[in-house]
Amino acid sequence: MSVANRSTVQQTAVPPKSGLRKLGKGVLWFLAICLVLEVGLRPFGFGSYVIYRPDERLLWVPLPGTHKVTEINHLPETIDPQGFRYHEAVSLQHSGIYRVFTFGDSVTMGWGVGDDQNYSAQLEKLLNTQGCSGTKFQVISAGVNAYPNSLVEERMMKVVEDGYQPDAVIVAYSANTGFEGIPDLEGKERESFLRRVELKSLARHSAIYNFFIEDLLRQLAYYRFRELLMLGTWNSAKSSPDLPAAHFLAKLEKAKAVADAHHVQMILLLLGSRKETYPAHPYQQAMLDYANQNHIPLVNIIDLMKDKNQDEVFMDHVHPSAIGHVMIAQQLLPAVRGLSSYAAACESDGRNSAVTSLTTKPVTSRP
Repeated sequence: MSVANRSTVQQTAVPPKSGLRKLGKGVLWFLAICLVLEVGLRPFGFGSYVIYRPDERLLWVPLPGTHKVTEINHLPETIDPQGFRYHEAVSLQHSGIYRVFTFGDSVTMGWGVGDDQNYSAQLEKLLNTQGCSGTKFQVISAGVNAYPNSLVEERMMKVVEDGYQPDAVIVAYSANTGFEGIPDLEGKERESFLRRVELKSLARHSAIYNFFIEDLLRQLAYYRFRELLMLGTWNSAKSSPDLPAAHFLAKLEKAKAVADAHHVQMILLLLGSRKETYPAHPYQQAMLDYANQNHIPLVNIIDLMKDKNQDEVFMDHVHPSAIGHVMIAQQLLPAVRGLSSYAAACESDGRNSAVTSLTTKPVTSRP
């Protein structure tokens, strides 16, 4: 080989160490960019989404957090130490307080609205300003994102059985009807599902994941990943139940029996989706019929919103706007005030006030 040829070979040949060095630099640059993105996105709230932990009975429940924000709009979302969306810790005992728990999916949890804007907070405000004087009212949201009706009712039963002593419960319809069979998973299938919940929770610690998957690419990527995890849809009018309405009613009947056993009064909240003008889903009609047959108060939000400006009352296909939440609370107010437990609480407060007035009235001596 000539000297010229040897020189050409030496110039074109790349030592193996040089290739590894370039790969290492590329990895370091990638990690540096990820670090910059992770740190840079956090001040905008992308690292502050609510985290969910696996739960053997309820499958996924919110972890407590005081500096969380909603996935949409990035508004304050406080989860109390018991895992409810409420501004303070909820104790078991609540003497002198009329307590209402609300149960449902992301609508009840308050998707895209702040702590003081969801319908539970709005109802509490109305009750404390328009309720009977002297009685304090609590309305605590126990809604959880993506819960199907079966888990909504399961959580209601657990809260009642755990001794939180609600005076009333509001059970809202969930549009996640494709998920109804998830609580029935057993054995390895249930363990596998709980592991996926845990992996999803780990991913939500990352601002990068939240920004790209749950925000920027939500329609393209997140909902597709969600369908891989569990089949379902949020459109009440177009979805078809995987399980018959009898399954839905059996769970509702079980929840009602638990409420009755603990002397807790129930209100049903029939929610709908954008442009829905009648109960289009079999479960919605089943809830309506069940309420009529069992004389349970039901607030029909489909009728309320069907004639309203849909862009004002909904922020997307199913989640109410802040205005929509106010309207729901206004409709729930007379339903709560019509309960016998409400009347008893107000009557008791009136008697206590009268007794206090008599015992504290100054005694005057006769002249």
